[in-house]
Amino acid sequence: MDKKAFFDNIRKEASTALSKVFDKVEEVSKISALKMKISGLKAQIRDQKTEIGDYIYNNQKEFKESTQIQEHIKKIKKFEKEIEAKKVLIAKLKEKDEEKKEEDTNTPSL
Repeated sequence: MDKKAFFDNIRKEASTALSKVFDKVEEVSKISALKMKISGLKAQIRDQKTEIGDYIYNNQKEFKESTQIQEHIKKIKKFEKEIEAKKVLIAKLKEKDEEKKEEDTNTPSL
């Protein structure tokens, strides 16, 4: 095989390999784009469900007959109480920390 035929063969093989690589890259990018769109749509569904839940929670009187909804509302109220209790604990801890800092600054060093 002469040099020209050898390099032509290498060029053809490289061209074929690059074509396959580009095809695969294109396929992967299309799949990734579709997966991102699916993820975005799922987020929109989740947002809509949240809005439905907020509507029901804010209009509880309209849903008093539904025991299932009332159970969820009770759970939410329980979680809200827990959040408030934890906020009180945080405030107390911050207050103690401030008191300790004041003591440390007022204590003369030896």
